[in-house]
Amino acid sequence: MPAILLTVSESINGAVVSDLLNGGGAGIDMGSILNNSYGPLGPGGPSDNSGAQNAYVRHNGVNPITNFRTMIRPFGQITGFSYAGAESPNDDFTQLKNLGNASGDSKNNADGLSGGVWIDMDADVASINAFDFSNNGFDSVGGSKGGNDSVRKFGDNLIDGVTLEESFPIKGSAMVYDSGGETVASAPVDEQLGESGNTVLGDNFKAKIRAYLPDNFDKSGVLQFEWVLVYAFTT
Repeated sequence: MPAILLTVSESINGAVVSDLLNGGGAGIDMGSILNNSYGPLGPGGPSDNSGAQNAYVRHNGVNPITNFRTMIRPFGQITGFSYAGAESPNDDFTQLKNLGNASGDSKNNADGLSGGVWIDMDADVASINAFDFSNNGFDSVGGSKGGNDSVRKFGDNLIDGVTLEESFPIKGSAMVYDSGGETVASAPVDEQLGESGNTVLGDNFKAKIRAYLPDNFDKSGVLQFEWVLVYAFTT
């Protein structure tokens, strides 16, 4: 059975991500992040809650993919890329889990307590409401915050989004398609991504990703991790 391949880009239907990473390999460089802040930042800084790393995912299959989920793993574990961060792949991974587990809920880190890597899976959310874990978050222990469950923290409870068993189901609200501009899918379904041209399910998964550092974070240097997507397919 031939493989169904995913393409990750920084714009809808764009070129594959190509930032040169420390140690070689290509991916996404999220830039520098300061304590009591997050990154990438928008032009107004952290207070206006703008700024995120957009990652669009599409596939080359002729049918929708299903069981579409996401997690993070130690750098190089799946890609085979050489690590060139400050400590080690496992140390970075442990740091991210600890940061996510200890994180506060502030979307723009206004209290200096937010930490770790977060994902917002609402493609159409206004920037002022993005990453609003207090209202739209979900975790495996506390459950839903009562909103659309689109915001997740990798490493929350030390297990959320860091293993295949606890990987995050990708929300239908993250699905878009290219109509000459970015348009939200007309009838998306959780954990499904349509084939090219599918306007009902959408043919691009739009992930908004941020990395947060709390005010008391006491380490520096390059931190590396792998963002992993898993799915089932038919040909």
